[in-house]
Amino acid sequence: MFVKVSGFGQDFSGIMLPEYLRDADPSSIVLALVRWLSPHDSALIRDSKKRPICSSPFDINHALWKFTKTRHERRTFRSRLFARQRGLFGIDEDIQRMAMDRDRYAHYDLLDPRSFETYVNCTSIDGDPCTFLETITIPFR
Repeated sequence: MFVKVSGFGQDFSGIMLPEYLRDADPSSIVLALVRWLSPHDSALIRDSKKRPICSSPFDINHALWKFTKTRHERRTFRSRLFARQRGLFGIDEDIQRMAMDRDRYAHYDLLDPRSFETYVNCTSIDGDPCTFLETITIPFR
């Protein structure tokens, strides 16, 4: 997801931005919100690019990833503001609680979109919203 951060003016209020971002229009900066992935525990083999390769029969063309978790719970998930947004996770309260528990250790970063060299083609696994198959080689171009 791309986000536009604004309101900096000339004072960055303790936010450390790279010099090249400060040289741009400092009142408004576009960044990509990224959720990090880690090798899945069941993917024991790595390819030449260190990707976690799936077990057979998907080992020919797929890597297996999971969402990275932080060591500590995200403080924002304990706030009243977040609790008021529980409805965004569905109607059922049990599903809301499970989604919030799953995401309270999510690892996010804001990155400059110009730093991306390439992209990956990932598909979530049915029944497991935290596991992803990466198609390594797409046969059609």
